[in-house]
Amino acid sequence: MKLKNGYLPKHKHKHRQQGFTLIEVMLVIVLIGVMVSAVQFTFSGNKAEQLLEQNSARFAGVFDVAAEYGLLNNIQLGLFIDKNTYQFLGYDGVSWSPIANNPMFEVFTLPEGIEITLQLDDLPIEEPLLFDSSLLINEDEDNFTEADKKKTIPQVYMLSGGDITPFSLTFSLAEFAIDGDENISFKVSGIYTTPLTIEGPLVNANSR
Repeated sequence: MKLKNGYLPKHKHKHRQQGFTLIEVMLVIVLIGVMVSAVQFTFSGNKAEQLLEQNSARFAGVFDVAAEYGLLNNIQLGLFIDKNTYQFLGYDGVSWSPIANNPMFEVFTLPEGIEITLQLDDLPIEEPLLFDSSLLINEDEDNFTEADKKKTIPQVYMLSGGDITPFSLTFSLAEFAIDGDENISFKVSGIYTTPLTIEGPLVNANSR
């Protein structure tokens, strides 16, 4: 190789751009939120408000990612809420079951002192339902066994086309967690599609 002016010839290096998918970006955002919400706070003053805000934001973020996941993979998903826990399920045409290899969609238990309230009927009267939830349930109910009847059925549905069951989920402090402070809450709502909206802090009528 001939040298010119004592320097090696310059070569142009092509750097391959490695981008991230929307799901990966959203997943990182949600995981950051989960890490933050894992920090333990005592229930007093702004710390209680912070904890409510973080958990409502965590839920909204995971819900939006789940809706996008269902849209991209053309599958029906559902949200199941039980006491102070929630999880996302997938529908295979016969039954609902946990979504494999997706830890963020697994059962999530809220920190002690936080409770959630699901509201499905607080909807605008003029708005028609976009779909019938019974369509996602096996029609042959006569053949259901007792085990089938006890299977987990979501309260909120997320269709592969992007539509969701209109709902609101309120995050508030349990009675024992309120110690002279205002009884505040954060309300997460979804009207037929994502992204969800978050309202708060809201001062409840029964505030002390």
